Formats: sequence, C-alpha cells, structure tokens
Amino acid sequence: MLEEVELDGQAGQFAGGKHTFFLALRGEAAADDEHFQEGDIFAVTEGVDVEVGDLVVWWTGVVRTLALARVEEDLSFRGVGGFPAPTPNLSAKVRGVVVGRLRPLAPGAMAES
Repeated sequence: MLEEVELDGQAGQFAGGKHTFFLALRGEAAADDEHFQEGDIFAVTEGVDVEVGDLVVWWTGVVRTLALARVEEDLSFRGVGGFPAPTPNLSAKVRGVVVGRLRPLAPGAMAES
C-alpha cells in the first residue's frame, strides 16, 4: 500500500512548488528487480511527461488504488513491487512520475563499531 506522507527538513523542501508529493510504502513489497522495502519513501512529481523506463504512480482516482509501475517500450505499464498493472477495463491515470526514493536508515545503522 502507498500512503501519502509529509516530510520536513531538507527532503520536505522539494514539495509544493513543482507539484511534488511523497508516498511511503506500507507493508512488504514483493521481491523483484526494484528492491523496494517497507518504509521506502517516493518523491512523486505531477504534470511531467512520462517516458519509457519511468517509474510511475497510477491510480483510478481513489487513494486506495495507488500503485507503482514501469513504463514499457510500447508505453504499456508493468506492475512492480507486487503492485498490479492497470487493466484495460480500468479508467487508470498516471498520478505522477517517481523522481526520487528515500530509504530510512535502520535503527543503529550509523552507530560506531
């Protein structure tokens, strides 16, 4: 599940002006070549052109349908991280393009050894 979150500090400065918002991954992601982990935070920008290879957030206009997909060569979408790709019978829209990914440090990761 993706949940919209607000960030403060340096990361938070990117929200707003360019229509950038943040989504956090809640729950375990399926293992694939994206290597998503629970707690990953995605910076998503709305209103930019979608290109082949982009990681995008798509939805049907309902928050619970937010999902991640890669744009394929034929401009179709391939679901990633256990998220489904949109099906032809859905009125799916791209909510934005992922422009960055943050991974919170595990507790004690910066501790001296």
